Amino acid sequence: MSAVTSDGATLRAFADLVLLAAEECADEVVPVVLAVVGGVLSEADPGSVQLQQPGAGQDLLWATFDGRRMVFRYNVMTAMIELRDGRTDGHPSRQFGRRSLAMDIVNFFGALRADRKRAP
Repeated sequence: MSAVTSDGATLRAFADLVLLAAEECADEVVPVVLAVVGGVLSEADPGSVQLQQPGAGQDLLWATFDGRRMVFRYNVMTAMIELRDGRTDGHPSRQFGRRSLAMDIVNFFGALRADRKRAP
């Protein structure tokens, strides 16, 4: 994994890579990328955001939420950002896309915020 310069710079690099890969459907993907990047920036454990680049179109964004390591990956075939819990293979835990954007963003990132508010 690459060294983190800052969570913001790493998130911007991930957004740039996703938008480059989504060139043909960028209008649909821009709101998804902005929402996911904003959610990660506000809810991830500080300093936990890292970008892994195994190959073209397979850029992985790792972040930790309350001690749980998660990975985000843009799927060019579905034009969705996939979320997996601590692994890069298998079925995604969540998919963020233009049709499910508001509900999925609130259900994932909003639940993290609510859990944090309840913690002593």
